[in-house]
Amino acid sequence: MINQRLQKYIEDHSFCSEYIFKDWESFLDIVYSEGERISSILWWDYCTESQHIESVGGGGYRDPENNDYIYAETQLFEDGLETKTLDEIKEYINQKRKTGIQYGDQYRSHNLVPSFYLTDR
Repeated sequence: MINQRLQKYIEDHSFCSEYIFKDWESFLDIVYSEGERISSILWWDYCTESQHIESVGGGGYRDPENNDYIYAETQLFEDGLETKTLDEIKEYINQKRKTGIQYGDQYRSHNLVPSFYLTDR
């Protein structure tokens, strides 16, 4: 069960059923300060409607603050992160965002955004 402080942060900062946050670093800071851990990351491609055609992601959620943008769900899922430290998780995310993902010549990521799964207790 998620503690109250973390639950409050999720309620105040998440806009959908997935744990997607504009400020994912603050979310991770709270997760680890509360003694929780990340088990997995699912990647989303934050892109415009016109970019969505060539995006590695499909479907997803509209950005509630900017209707022109979509969080498109990709097939990139990283599992087994329970033993990683906060710094290792942040480094992995920053590296993946820098390199992006591409499928063939047609599909590529525009701005990767992580969503998180917490470990079960």
